[in-house]
Amino acid sequence: MSSGTKKRLPTLRTPCVPGASGLRWLPFLTIVWIALLPRAVMGQIYSCKDAAGRTISSDRLMPKCADRATREFSNTGILKSEISAPLNAEQKRQLQVQEEKRHTANILLEEERQQGRALLARYRSENDIATSRQYYLTLSKDTIKRDQEWILDAERQLKEAQAETEFYKNKKLPSALKKRLNDAQTAINDARPDMIEHQNEIGGINTKFDAMLARYRVLRGNALSATSR
Repeated sequence: MSSGTKKRLPTLRTPCVPGASGLRWLPFLTIVWIALLPRAVMGQIYSCKDAAGRTISSDRLMPKCADRATREFSNTGILKSEISAPLNAEQKRQLQVQEEKRHTANILLEEERQQGRALLARYRSENDIATSRQYYLTLSKDTIKRDQEWILDAERQLKEAQAETEFYKNKKLPSALKKRLNDAQTAINDARPDMIEHQNEIGGINTKFDAMLARYRVLRGNALSATSR
């Protein structure tokens, strides 16, 4: 080799990275690699108390803790999360009862809201409620009046039949007269409880409309407040 000829040094090749700027993938690939590491490598510590009340720990979830509350700590001792113990049969039953009560309460609340909307839609003022109250009271009073008339008529028929029995002293009463006596007394016995029930309805009507009026005032007040906002 002549002294004038320069020796060519071997070329060191850089590992091929896809793309002209392949280095930009390195942070992403690093994150993916870290995410795929086992949890034990990340340093989690799981801890629970066994059946004897002793605290046991491990770098992974333990079968002994499967039915117990477990806490997860970082490798620096910071509490990261708590895994509740699975519910037993009684706790599941109580939870179901609570859910059913909550569901029922929601249904009742929605029904109350619907009734409130219907009340405001039906009555445009307190005078409308007063008019409706008077209408139902009048119906009830008319029914009571008919009950009284029915009772008076039955009592009249009973007295007339009883008066006829004077002609049959020490004698057998005719079957027709017996029937009149029995029918009149039955009519009286049936009509009196009906009349008492209808009389009690008057109190029920007033109670119902008193509550309706109070509810209406609350709903009306809430509606006005919402409008003024």
